[in-house]
Amino acid sequence: MSEKTFLVEIGTEELPPKALRSLAESFAANFTAELDNAGLAHGNVEWFAAPRRLALKVANLAES
Repeated sequence: MSEKTFLVEIGTEELPPKALRSLAESFAANFTAELDNAGLAHGNVEWFAAPRRLALKVANLAES
């Protein structure tokens, strides 16, 4: 089975700077939970946030 790095990015309208951290952490937690529910093996999940973007980088995501 092959493992890949997976990047997902969501473009948004301007997000409030004070909310960026909590939004990104929530996005990462929910995305990780869905990967686990789907039975997809994965490595570390890193989040990134900017006023108009939320992104996740999933290391070692197993191909289904």
